[in-house]
Amino acid sequence: MKMTRGLIVFFIAIGLSACAINVTPSAFFYQDNQNKPLNTTKLHAAIQQDKTSAGITRVEITNAQGLVLRGVAASYPKPKVNIIFYPDNRMPLSENNSILHRLGTLPANILWMDYQGVGASEKSGKLSINAIKDDALTIFDYAEGIFDEALPTIVHGRGVGSYFASYVAANKPIDGLVLDGAFNNISDLIANMVPSFSNSITSMKLHPEVHLMQIAPILRHYEGPLWMLVGADDSVTPPAISQSLMNNAASTQKRLSIIPKATHNATLKSDRAMADYRAFIASLSDI
Repeated sequence: MKMTRGLIVFFIAIGLSACAINVTPSAFFYQDNQNKPLNTTKLHAAIQQDKTSAGITRVEITNAQGLVLRGVAASYPKPKVNIIFYPDNRMPLSENNSILHRLGTLPANILWMDYQGVGASEKSGKLSINAIKDDALTIFDYAEGIFDEALPTIVHGRGVGSYFASYVAANKPIDGLVLDGAFNNISDLIANMVPSFSNSITSMKLHPEVHLMQIAPILRHYEGPLWMLVGADDSVTPPAISQSLMNNAASTQKRLSIIPKATHNATLKSDRAMADYRAFIASLSDI
């Protein structure tokens, strides 16, 4: 539960006895002190262990700020879909090779880039959520240039990444949207992550960029295929949040999977989740 750990540290630092706090982008969104080399050792090991093959390409994208974003493009045999993956907060690729491999076995082409200031990607002097939103669009455009255009393209967001994936869905021509452990708004997310928060702090002021990180308004206008999945035991983004988002989404091609016994960020470990993912991909060819 890496996203939780970062915010818990933040709240301990300010003291839960305070009367009010300001939630700035740098307070909410985790960044490393310095970028780290990209490591795909466990990805290659997983590919060998499963006796499969995959084309693994290290990718560098220079964003509008001049920062270099780093990640991996992976192509598995006979892919059925292109997936652009937007990870959760504090979720560098180097520490999550197993998730990329799991997605690859769908089978799929995948692009996973570390956010600026996370993992292998360069860091700005001042963090901006708007800049990360711009990066999300840039990453999508890059993927469109390297992946097979004959295949459907899905944007998949996990946790905090569910907002950036939704933002891409609102601004780019995608074939499907996958939201994994999605949240509604940052205030509710923080309250779920730090249960004692609501009783200890009388008010919370969100920075405008943080306040705008709301998924429900986007889904009320997104009419494309939508699949939401969430762990039945997820206490950070409980199933009720995904159900509410689903109920109010404009899409007529929407489905929700509540994965038994899964906690936050653990959905894709389930064979049930992978079977539902394949079913969602298959449904795209029927549209």
